[in-house]
Amino acid sequence: MKSLSIHGVDKELAGRIREKADEYGLSINKTTKKLLSDSLGLSQDKGERNADFDGLCGALPTKAAEELVAILKEMDIVDREAWS
Repeated sequence: MKSLSIHGVDKELAGRIREKADEYGLSINKTTKKLLSDSLGLSQDKGERNADFDGLCGALPTKAAEELVAILKEMDIVDREAWS
């Protein structure tokens, strides 16, 4: 991984990068890399996904998963009397 230093960034540009960082919920560094990648057509978002819960995916045995789905289906039923 290479490191870059950008000198002479004016207040307006720095402010806009900060605004984008706040909007994205990312650090200034990650936001700057995202903006550069996007502007050069090298967006890292392609195919990238959040893998935080990969360890849980498929961890439930099939029978238990089927039982859970059946239980959760009850949550799709609307009690019309309760809402009138």
